[in-house]
Amino acid sequence: MLDQLLSNFQAVTVSVLAFLVMLPLIVFIHELGHFQTGRLFGIKIDAFSIGFGPTLKSWVDRHGTVWKISAIPLGGYVKFFGDANAASAGTQANDGKAGTTQFNSQREALEFSLSEEEKEVCFHFRPVWQRAAVVAAGPIANFVLAVLIFALLFMTIGRTVSQPVVTGVQEGSAAYEAGFQPGDRILTLNGSKVRSFEAMASRIKLSSGEELTFTVDRDGEVVTLKATPRRTTMVDGFGNEIEAGLLGVQGSNATLERRRFGPVGAVAEGVREVGRTISLTARYFGRLLTLREDPRDIGGPVRIAQFAGQAASSGFTPEGEASFGDRLIVSIVNFAQVAALISISVGFLNLLPVPVLDGGHLLFYGYEAVAGKPMNEAVQGALFRVGLALVFTLIVFVLINDVLRLVAP
Repeated sequence: MLDQLLSNFQAVTVSVLAFLVMLPLIVFIHELGHFQTGRLFGIKIDAFSIGFGPTLKSWVDRHGTVWKISAIPLGGYVKFFGDANAASAGTQANDGKAGTTQFNSQREALEFSLSEEEKEVCFHFRPVWQRAAVVAAGPIANFVLAVLIFALLFMTIGRTVSQPVVTGVQEGSAAYEAGFQPGDRILTLNGSKVRSFEAMASRIKLSSGEELTFTVDRDGEVVTLKATPRRTTMVDGFGNEIEAGLLGVQGSNATLERRRFGPVGAVAEGVREVGRTISLTARYFGRLLTLREDPRDIGGPVRIAQFAGQAASSGFTPEGEASFGDRLIVSIVNFAQVAALISISVGFLNLLPVPVLDGGHLLFYGYEAVAGKPMNEAVQGALFRVGLALVFTLIVFVLINDVLRLVAP
């Protein structure tokens, strides 16, 4: 009993520490994208904060920007000069009370209150393409971070790839009923080239209940097969139970190949990996919206902390005679991979066309670019409130999921 309590305490401690390293780093990179692009365009920046809530530490740089580390490490913001609130998140007038001043919009209030010199460095008076670039730079920075992490891993550790050759077919499985045979080399999946067994498996996990079309090379003859993966409970690399699509084919470790890349090749491979992950993430969200995936599987900060902790301790969990250095490398590699995936998720989520998110602002700027004028601020305000409600509902939902997952037997 005591051993179990100590083990649980150790797991929680590692998860919290890993979370406090991983998420602030990812948030910092995201906000740094906004910050650096704004500064590149000469926009004045009032504040840069990692976290929300009470300020733990702050300092002022030579440009007058207040840098903050705040108490709640679940996000961050960049406050541009002229904003009513952080990160250009709202459309209220400068006193924060929309509709209660003599001005009909924040821009009108700023037109009246700012000098020409101040307008030169104010976010809201910049061309729409510059404002859009500043907003898009945050998610792009997350994708760049993931590319760099993957590229570094591909240069140093390399990546293990198994050829998409079937060595076994589970009896009674979807693959068995579709007619897969040992020796089949899988060429395409729904018309897309299959480069590795791992990439195919990732796609199949998000295809339960969908008929997939495969072409295979069987002794020099191209054969077309159709199979519908079945939703099955399985275990991920960290020992967590997950539900995903299962085809029922096995590959062979004897076809495994470890490839290391030079700098250019590693970056190119990193870009492909990020693109593939974004595609899978978009596919997952599409399946969520059509209720083909269980919304209860969505995790929040507790789930992120759990994965971060499992990755950070993964090298030290299995028993064996591996050296401390080898175990540390395994943990670092797994932690870096999870960080890259979380960074991609943060970038993707922020690009969703929901007001209050970066994607919502880009939607407004797109309208402005086409119409030649900003969207009516009353409409923007209404959409902003809807977006805020959606985001708040999602936050509550994932927190409930996290709690239920913790108390589940």
